[in-house]
Amino acid sequence: MKILSLGLDNSILDKNSSLASRVVEYGQLVEKYVIVVPCSKYQEEELSAKVKVYGSGGANKLIRLLKVYQLAKKILAEEKYDLITVQDQYYLALIGWRLAKRFNLGLEIQVHGIEEHHFLRKLAARFVIPKADAIRAVSQRMKNQLIREFGARENKIIVVPIYIKTQNSKLKTQSDNLKLKTDKKKFVFLTVGRLAPVKNISLQIEAMAEVIKKYPQLELWIIGEGAERNKLELKTKNYKLETNIKFLGWHDNLEEFYQQADVFLLTSNSEGWGLAVVEAASYGLPIIMTDVGLAGEAIKNNESGIIVLINNKKELAKAMVELIKDEALRKNLGAGAKQAVLSLPNKEQTLELYKQSWQKAALKN
Repeated sequence: MKILSLGLDNSILDKNSSLASRVVEYGQLVEKYVIVVPCSKYQEEELSAKVKVYGSGGANKLIRLLKVYQLAKKILAEEKYDLITVQDQYYLALIGWRLAKRFNLGLEIQVHGIEEHHFLRKLAARFVIPKADAIRAVSQRMKNQLIREFGARENKIIVVPIYIKTQNSKLKTQSDNLKLKTDKKKFVFLTVGRLAPVKNISLQIEAMAEVIKKYPQLELWIIGEGAERNKLELKTKNYKLETNIKFLGWHDNLEEFYQQADVFLLTSNSEGWGLAVVEAASYGLPIIMTDVGLAGEAIKNNESGIIVLINNKKELAKAMVELIKDEALRKNLGAGAKQAVLSLPNKEQTLELYKQSWQKAALKN
């Protein structure tokens, strides 16, 4: 099987990136795997004997999309492929659909999340999703939404949670390299992610302002960067929480933060899956999260975490207080969270599901 992939993440052009390593594993499942991604400068990288990546080049987003189309068309004209897989359900998916139709190929669309989108993006998704020969969704929640809102056919969808390597060591083994939690009396909430409006970190700050009235030793560690950082720091200052809320920037290795925190928070308004939750849970951290992504699937209310309504400060603060007060509950939910994520498909099972989705697309039934 020969696959042409249209991707969004140009970090794949770096041979040492985690994405490049993952795609090399995809290539081991097929005869050939070629990826085209939009980027500012034309590039070619051979990741393995079976995997090659092209960067489109182009001064802006529109030109890059046009160059992705032209480059992909040239590749398909020179050699016979079995299917196109697209890491997007909007404009890149339209390119994939047009190419699949022109060259009589199967089309797989990967759906990692459905953001709030403007009119044209919504039109694009509603047009192309029902035309896909296979759809790879990251959760059952996502599958249901694709059927309900976008007219996807149920028999075309395969649910494949995003695989990440989970932590199998003993719970809460303290590291000596990074000791932010210098006072054992401090109780630490941890959140990890882009500092973007959809992540709603602002809600955590508001909840902290309430909870800290009873628990002054409380801290919130925020790992991540993004356009919202200045706004969030100003809000923290306005609430006079500078000593309790720490903006720690982005870190590639999060192990030591997971080991030192007491509870993990995710308060997004929308999530496709929730990789940070999976990572935190694999360290045995109890989870408080909004009803998005893997909530209700991997993380179940009162079994492996506490699930709260989206943008509900009162519920969030109540859950935070509950876990501060109840150590036994923290331990039970942490153990439940760890067991839940360890029960997710492993790498081999995930790759087999990918292969099933490609085969479904190639058959074009």
